[in-house]
Amino acid sequence: MLGGHSSQRGRPGGVFAYNPAMEEPGERYSQVKRTPPGSTIVGDAGGNKTSVKPDLSPSFVNINGNFGGVFYVSGVGGGTSQTQTNLVNITTNRSLTFSANAFKPLSLSQTSDASVGTITYSMAIYQGTSSQLGALVAGPVSGTDAAFNGQSIGVIGNRGPVNENYVLVITRTLTITSAATGACTLLGTGNIGVTIN
Repeated sequence: MLGGHSSQRGRPGGVFAYNPAMEEPGERYSQVKRTPPGSTIVGDAGGNKTSVKPDLSPSFVNINGNFGGVFYVSGVGGGTSQTQTNLVNITTNRSLTFSANAFKPLSLSQTSDASVGTITYSMAIYQGTSSQLGALVAGPVSGTDAAFNGQSIGVIGNRGPVNENYVLVITRTLTITSAATGACTLLGTGNIGVTIN
């Protein structure tokens, strides 16, 4: 039977960071002339229009949190755990897409064995911070083991000077069968990638 309480501990390397210096070429614009919103571009003395590139604020993406956990199972038999939740804080002025990939069935001693159980995953995005969730922005999307692959959700940023706060909420629920007997470690692995649009 599964314990009545699941606990989790953070894993090292569970913090995500984005370095704006890694931006692709072409994302930054050199300014020939800055014009306030709603202004008119005036031609030069020769009647030619002056070229003005878009005045975009610098990109900002900060993703901080942990995706991972440990289920502790005691006793024998099958059952379903309580749901574990990770909250990942996001601060950005860019559009982001989060995609699930490389999720695999539970493995026992590095060998996949779906007969021992499954993990059901879900993810959703809310406004706010991990200490104060706001309105639902995207999702939830879910899937069990490899069926979670390909699920994606996103936020739309405005590339302006004001950064928005969001929370990526990721959940995991373990179901084991009576085949998972004895002292053993089951591994459920996968990645959630982020694309900066």
